Amino acid sequence: MNQIKVKILVACHKPDTVYSDDVYIPIHVGRAVSKFKEEMTYMIGDDTGDNISKKNPYYCELTAQYWAWKNLDCEYVGLCHYRRYFQDKITENYIKNKVDSGYDIVLVKPIHSKRNLGNRLVDATCLEDVYIFTEVFKKLHPSLYSNFIEHLGCNVLSPYNMFVANKSLFDEFASFQFELLEELEKYILPSNYSRMRRVYGYLSEVLLSFYIKMKGLKPCYLECVNMLGGALIDDNSFFRNSIVDVIYLLSNRSFSFDSINAIRAGLANDGITINS
Repeated sequence: MNQIKVKILVACHKPDTVYSDDVYIPIHVGRAVSKFKEEMTYMIGDDTGDNISKKNPYYCELTAQYWAWKNLDCEYVGLCHYRRYFQDKITENYIKNKVDSGYDIVLVKPIHSKRNLGNRLVDATCLEDVYIFTEVFKKLHPSLYSNFIEHLGCNVLSPYNMFVANKSLFDEFASFQFELLEELEKYILPSNYSRMRRVYGYLSEVLLSFYIKMKGLKPCYLECVNMLGGALIDDNSFFRNSIVDVIYLLSNRSFSFDSINAIRAGLANDGITINS
């Protein structure tokens, strides 16, 4: 294999120390609505070309993903954050070696939770938003719905929407992801709370791991650090994960909506109906 072109966007929403080189490219996310436009002109913004920069308060780092999907020309593409990086420094030779070893994508080493993914989403957003999420998924991908609900019942996730993958594979996933998120916008009510406004960023975190599972892809897992050569972000020790998994196994491992009739009635009162 000849030398391959790899570009990893480093999502930044405010001025701070950020790593950059020929592979790592800092990008100002949400530049179209940012109060730091003048202070961050030294890096590219997500507001050029085909973009959704104005949606950054709702989509978080996904506005960088969208920009990469529509505007970036490279063979391999990735995403990390100005305070979250893969432990290994990614180079073109590094990716070449991983590809030669049969890996399809680089992800953050999964974290194990005491609660399933569906309940974690409810904690981060609200019950109605997660219900709408699953119903819109069923509307767009009915044959995968049962697999998706099963996925929401598991307790393992590669977090932060971080990845490095072949651009064609990423483009396929991005099309899948943004079609779903754009459909969600028709039904999810906006919130005045800044945390709740990030609903699409929260919901999207479960999509990449699900997509990889459904495609049967082989991931290479790396630890997440706060800076290249810095401290680990998560405690992913075998001992810690073993304890967490026992707690999870003793709880209800499936994900379901216990108050589904009340949810549907409330959404109907809000004028929200999702037709399959």
